[in-house]
Amino acid sequence: MKKAPQLQLQKEINPSLSRISKIAHLFLRKAISKHQLVDDKEKVLIAVSGGIDSLVLTHLIANYNQRRDKQWDILAVHINPQFPQWRTKPLVKFFENYRINYLISEIEISKIINEIGEHRKLSPCYLCARERRKRLFEIAEEYKIKKIAYAHHLEDVNETYLMNLLFSSKASTFSPKQSFFQDHFFVIRPLYYFDKNMILQYSNIYGIKAVQNRCPYAKKNERYLVRKFLEKLYRKDPRIKTNFFWGIKNLKFEYLP
Repeated sequence: MKKAPQLQLQKEINPSLSRISKIAHLFLRKAISKHQLVDDKEKVLIAVSGGIDSLVLTHLIANYNQRRDKQWDILAVHINPQFPQWRTKPLVKFFENYRINYLISEIEISKIINEIGEHRKLSPCYLCARERRKRLFEIAEEYKIKKIAYAHHLEDVNETYLMNLLFSSKASTFSPKQSFFQDHFFVIRPLYYFDKNMILQYSNIYGIKAVQNRCPYAKKNERYLVRKFLEKLYRKDPRIKTNFFWGIKNLKFEYLP
């Protein structure tokens, strides 16, 4: 693990930067307090894929931690799947630039997919997610961390609900806080109330850029199909996004079998 000195925050002179930052902190505080995601002085492992969502989550938590004096002990972890031309140097630069403790762990995902996936007829995305989660749990155990933060946001909640309904015949999705192994670990989602637009606004004002790594299976899975379908609906009527999200919690059981 690479240790880092305290995060040096960017001065908020631009009014728009200050406004977006305040809104982001408000939504983050809502998720943390309402769902009891992280206690003061607690250790937090942040799963960082290199996409814009996880980078914004990392920056936001470090920013919030210092401003609110939460005294969280933060460790950002990237699982390198060792796909062709996978770059980790931009991530290292990001972590070191914002002085965030980090660790990069490697897994030969393609080898696992070839050895297990074909034999058991499991999708590459399922296996990749499973193996990365397993490694995150191992690292959390090693560093005695109970809270593992993922960057799932509002659209991810919608997509997962529709995916499970269409492909697994079950009505379920992400929750803000999920217990694993009888409360030994908790997966938390601090961006639960953020939509993609808010994440992009935050990334733009702080100059945060996604690491452009290509997954060879990115366009060969059910989530990609569901995402494109929902994006078309969102463009047709923006209200659909939040209606879908809040509708999950507004089930009318008297009209269900």
